[in-house]
Amino acid sequence: MSDHDQSLAIYEGFHRFAPRKVGEFHPSFKLPSRVNKQGPAVDVLYRSNKVDPETLKKPRRSIDYIHEHDSRGVHTYLPRGPGDVVEVPTWIRNASSLAKLGDCLGFKFKRDGQVVEAVGKKPLPELYCTSNGKCLVIVQDKRDVLALVWGGKLDVEPRGIVG
Repeated sequence: MSDHDQSLAIYEGFHRFAPRKVGEFHPSFKLPSRVNKQGPAVDVLYRSNKVDPETLKKPRRSIDYIHEHDSRGVHTYLPRGPGDVVEVPTWIRNASSLAKLGDCLGFKFKRDGQVVEAVGKKPLPELYCTSNGKCLVIVQDKRDVLALVWGGKLDVEPRGIVG
């Protein structure tokens, strides 16, 4: 199955409906080949119009969600900033398709024992995942990667983000 087909399957499983359209990124968009490791991911806040996984009802408007990372090994990486420079795995940097999960309201991670909080500002960045569901990608204006989150048992499933 192609990256595109897998991304569509993740989108449809996560939202429980097919996308109205398939969008494209800005021509300058590129997943980074190297990033700065920040530390353990704490949470990600996002707004989504997905069908409520508990009631199986489509909300009238988007709902705000928080996913607290509870899996060891889930880390946040920034394209710019402090921290050790690490190579982005080829399965991330060579991704040819991403699945949109919603708008990113913010995220937190631990760096040097302190919790660092990034807050989304309008226009809100978008939250995507790779076609295998194993990496979250936060993108501003369909052109700039703000953060990557991967590792541990992180996954995107029909019930939501897990791990």
